[in-house]
Amino acid sequence: MITMKLFNLTITPKICMMVGSILLGSGLLSTNCFAQGSGAIMHEDVQQSNLVSLDQMLGYYQLPNKVAFYEFKQKDTSLFVKQLWDNKEYELIRINELNFESKNEGYKVEFIKDSSGRISHAKILGRIMITKVGFDPKKTIRLSSEQLERLEGIYLLSGDNTRKIKIQTSEKGLTIKQMWDNKVVDFTPRSETFFLNEDGTFPLTFSFNNGKVTQVICFENDIWLKEK
Repeated sequence: MITMKLFNLTITPKICMMVGSILLGSGLLSTNCFAQGSGAIMHEDVQQSNLVSLDQMLGYYQLPNKVAFYEFKQKDTSLFVKQLWDNKEYELIRINELNFESKNEGYKVEFIKDSSGRISHAKILGRIMITKVGFDPKKTIRLSSEQLERLEGIYLLSGDNTRKIKIQTSEKGLTIKQMWDNKVVDFTPRSETFFLNEDGTFPLTFSFNNGKVTQVICFENDIWLKEK
């Protein structure tokens, strides 16, 4: 079993196979509790002038497995990070313009700018990249019929054209039917391109080219190409 450490937590990928299925799975997140801290948010050596404002760092960030998220939020003058899978929060101390660490544990967080100068990613413990997203993964949104219908179609597993799924619209979002065993799973949208199943363990991320869907990615790298 493969595990990976994030802060003091362990993420253990756990594939829950349906009969004959290579598609459907879930991510199991387990954490060890630790005490929250309070107090100053700024390291004593940091100069406060000309720093990137905290509000540019706020929002939701997605882990590479696509199913787990952090929320960075501000309380008074302090920056906190919240793990959405267990609601634990940690206060962060600013080390310099873009680098922080958790107050009690010293776990590192580095915010990263894109070419336009906006915060687009953060790096945890110097190696795990999380991506800032423009939606709240906890909230289901309502998409129009047109937005959903453009996602419909037959998708083939990259590297194995014998595996196909059929995506159709439903009352609340989408359904995926595994064409090799007729198993069906329901999904609801969190954005125009990101969907989750009922218990939030199975993510779908759609990709577009010139306004048309080209593929859907399940978890981190299970790629399904839309049949032309």
